[in-house]
Amino acid sequence: MTSAPADGEVTVTERVRPRDLVLFAVAITLLVATPWMLLSAGSDPVSYRDSQGTDTEMPAWLGLLVLVVPFLAWPAMKAYHLFRAPAAAIVGPGGIRLYTEGLGGFYMRLEEPIVDLPWDEVERVVLWRLQRKWLGFIPAGQSQVGVEKTTDWYGVTQREPSEKQRRSAEARPDGSPVRLGAMLNSRSVRLGPHGARAIAEAAARFAPRVEVVDERVHGESPVIVPQKRDRKRY
Repeated sequence: MTSAPADGEVTVTERVRPRDLVLFAVAITLLVATPWMLLSAGSDPVSYRDSQGTDTEMPAWLGLLVLVVPFLAWPAMKAYHLFRAPAAAIVGPGGIRLYTEGLGGFYMRLEEPIVDLPWDEVERVVLWRLQRKWLGFIPAGQSQVGVEKTTDWYGVTQREPSEKQRRSAEARPDGSPVRLGAMLNSRSVRLGPHGARAIAEAAARFAPRVEVVDERVHGESPVIVPQKRDRKRY
C-alpha cells in the first residue's frame, strides 16, 4: 500500500485499460457458462498421464475446472487491484510522487515512489507512449507519465534537441521523447491520458508554472489544459 496522501494532496489512480475490458468480458462469459459446462462434462472418469508418466483418473468436471480456474484467477487479480485503486501519483503543494507497478498489468503499485520531487526541481510532466509488443509480437503503445527535472540535459552541449532530432522516430525507438530518452523512462510510470489530465489539474493548483505536456506523437508537444475541479481523488 502506498503512503496515504496528506491533507490537501490529490491522489491519481489508474482507470481500466481498454484491452482489459475484453478480458473481463470473456471472464464474465466464462463464469456464467461454467455451471452448464460442468453439467455437460458429467462425472464420468477420464484418464490422463502426468509428467512422471503415471496414469491417473479423475471426473471429467474436475479436469474442466483445472483449465477454467487458472484463467479466471488472472482477471480476478486484475479486478481486485483495480477496485483497490492504489495511487499511481500523489500531487500536493510540496511536490509530486509517482508509483510504479509492482507486477506488470495487474494494477498493483509499489509502496515506495520512484519519483518524489519538490516542485522547484520539476521542469515539466510528460505524457508519452512506450513502444511495446503485446503477446510478444503485436505492436502496442503503452501510455506513460514521467517527470523532467530542471537539471536534465539532452546532451553535453544541448538543453534541447534539434527539430530534426525531435521529429525522428529512429532517435526514440522506445517512444520516449528524444531529448531525454532513458532519463525520462527511469522517472516514468504506467498511466493513461486520464491520469495525466488529473495531474495537470492538480499541478495548476499547486505549481502553475509546471506544464503537463502530451508527447505521444513524434514532434508534437501540446500542453494539457486542466479543467477546474474541486476533488481530491481522480
